[in-house]
Amino acid sequence: MRSLGMSPTIQELAGYLKGKGGKMSFADFLEVMHIHSRAENLPNEVVNAFKAGDRDKRGVIPARQLQHLLQHWGEGLSAREVENIFREANVSSNGSVRYEDFVKIACAPVPDYY
Repeated sequence: MRSLGMSPTIQELAGYLKGKGGKMSFADFLEVMHIHSRAENLPNEVVNAFKAGDRDKRGVIPARQLQHLLQHWGEGLSAREVENIFREANVSSNGSVRYEDFVKIACAPVPDYY
């Protein structure tokens, strides 16, 4: 699902599998994708979360603060995972990050060659 642009949580995936008896045919997968795509607009949700915390309405977040959020909130990424994301997004750990640009890069589907 992630390679197709979706970002389901582990709990959502487990729920989908449980609802299909632990096995999923391709038709079941397409149904789940359709259901999940109507419920999720991840990039928009993430940008709105950043905007809610952007008191100055500048559209940026300090890279160190973003690193802390990525490592300590939700499922929590490792330092290496954050480093890889920052490298992909051309983020300097000492600078500021335009969060709308960062979200576009971070939410893009992962290429199949990884």
